[in-house]
Parts: sequence; structure tokens; C-alpha cells
Amino acid sequence: MSKALQREDSRVRLRDLKRAHDRESKHYVNCPLNYETKKRLERASFENDVKMTKIMQAAIDQYLKDNGY
Repeated sequence: MSKALQREDSRVRLRDLKRAHDRESKHYVNCPLNYETKKRLERASFENDVKMTKIMQAAIDQYLKDNGY
């Protein structure tokens, strides 16, 4: 049940990302990914019609919020 709620939260965040069209200043960070993670990111991007960078930005933002930053 917990995983289902987590997936639904992720879907809602991805949907919100798709709708967001904010223009922000850009600061780039390079991040090496292993093959499996990159493929999962590509799949999520394709299936939800959201750019991979938007997904990564949301994931980083969520991590920072969860850890008090």
C-alpha cells in the first residue's frame, strides 16, 4: 500500500512538472548515472512526456526538502 501511495505521489509530481513552464536561470551540474538508472530516467521521461532534466530537478529539490535544505 505504501508503494502505491508513493507511486501516485510521483505521478502527481511528474504531471505537475509537465504543466510547469517556469523560466528560471540555469546552473548546470554534471551527474554520472549507471546504465540502469539512466534507462529508468529515459523511460519515465518518455512515458510522462517530461524532459529528463525536469525529473532530475524535481528529485534533487525533493531530496533537499526532505533533508532540511
